[in-house]
Amino acid sequence: MASYASYKKIKTDQFDDGSITSEKIGIGQGNQACVQWIYAERALQCQACSAAGGCCAQANGRCCLWTVPDGVSKVTFEIWSGGGGGAGQTCCNCCSFNGGGAGGNYAMNSIDTTPGCTYTVCAGGAWPCSKSHTCSAGMGCRSYVNGHNLSNFCVTGGCGGWMCNGDAWGTYDRSYGCANCNICGAFGADFGIMGFVGNRLGHSGCHCQGADHQSTGGAPMLGGVVHQMSLTEAWCGCGYHVNWPAGGSLGGMSSYCDNAEKCCGGGQGQGGSGIVKITFA
Repeated sequence: MASYASYKKIKTDQFDDGSITSEKIGIGQGNQACVQWIYAERALQCQACSAAGGCCAQANGRCCLWTVPDGVSKVTFEIWSGGGGGAGQTCCNCCSFNGGGAGGNYAMNSIDTTPGCTYTVCAGGAWPCSKSHTCSAGMGCRSYVNGHNLSNFCVTGGCGGWMCNGDAWGTYDRSYGCANCNICGAFGADFGIMGFVGNRLGHSGCHCQGADHQSTGGAPMLGGVVHQMSLTEAWCGCGYHVNWPAGGSLGGMSSYCDNAEKCCGGGQGQGGSGIVKITFA
């Protein structure tokens, strides 16, 4: 049986614009925005795993199928890709000048949707190479969302770090160019921001003494995911922990000077895996 509530509807033309203000709506009434995060559980729980060794599954991303709940008509997807890996030293008794990996890229998209619609949601992983000894490191993996009212919505992974084995004075200049890996970072988005690139700074002293200082790149709007490492004298340094979420990784370095016998300097390798934020109402 039909009731009064089933056919009585309030229409916009019954009210003057601006006549219903927030002060006239009771607490808890109206649409309430909900937030859901998609990420690899191990990445959240074991952010410092490399300090103790053994980063099993730390670089993994996470994909799932998300269904629009009842009563939801608007959804905003925010995606961060995996951060770039960190390179490591590949020779003994030489300088290694190193720049950290770049942070993951960011994009957002707000769309109309319908209850029951499904979306494939993927938070990208990272280069799965712990304590690497390579001249270059892998990029992070892309994050993306596929489904109704979306078209090619994704972000590419953060650019990998780099390492130069040098002679006594070394080659120490390297540029990423005008963007993260000189590639586009966001597609099918309302708005996007490229991740910040890593860098190396300075050169002074005896041969490579005091030459090595590097920093990682961070992902936009996440904060707290940029790390630095400096060396003086004849020391080696390794990247120390996974830079989660979506941060770039530190590389391995050596500040070889005169007769030092150093063959270390492994990069952490793994950047931080990506995340996805879903806001719906």
